[in-house]
Parts: sequence; structure tokens; C-alpha cells
Amino acid sequence: MSTRDLFHGANGDNILQIMSQNAMKPDSQGRVFLSTHRDSVFMHGGDPKRKATFAIKLSVTIPQSANSKDAVTPGVNNTVIITTKSPLKVQVLELYVREPRATAIQTVKGASEIKKYLTARKQ
Repeated sequence: MSTRDLFHGANGDNILQIMSQNAMKPDSQGRVFLSTHRDSVFMHGGDPKRKATFAIKLSVTIPQSANSKDAVTPGVNNTVIITTKSPLKVQVLELYVREPRATAIQTVKGASEIKKYLTARKQ
């Protein structure tokens, strides 16, 4: 088993679901897509309800039974594809927020602060 810090772009509801389960489920082909760089995943984190774009930093536990490979996917040159039959254990460490037309990215640290931020933005 190994642990890596990786990034993922998702809307706020998906981030809250990942946090509630402390896991990321593989897709129908057994794949979980992550990245080694934060800025490349914002394109997957659009959230019209919260009027922002999100990315998260995760501590990902990769079991020995999983396969991990580096790849290039559309828009993300530094993709890490983890193939596994079971959900990956993760811990959300940081939330990155890009507001429309903003030049700076806001960082929210810690699970309780991230949950509070995303819940407040939902209103």
C-alpha cells in the first residue's frame, strides 16, 4: 500500500460526498482519474450552483492490488489513472476555489472548514 497527495476537480456536491465517504469510487471500468498538478483539474470542477470552480488536494491510499499509471487525457497532461475494483480511501486536505474572472485562487484547509465553506456556498 502506498499514499500519494493528488488532485481532483469536482463540483461542491461531489466533494462533500467524497468527504462523507472518505473514498472515491471507480467508474464502470474500474478507473479513478486524478492529477499530480492542481491547476490542470479546475476544468472538471465547475459548479454552477455555487458559481465557482473547485479542485481538491487528496491524500490517496493506493492498495497493492491497484494499478496506477501516468497518462495524458484531454486537458490534463499529468493524469494519474488508478485502476481498482474497490473504492480508494482518501482524505480531503485542501479545497481550491476559483471565482469567475478571478486572478487569485482561494485555499480552504481542513475538513470542517471545507464542509462549512461548501455548505454555505450552496445557499
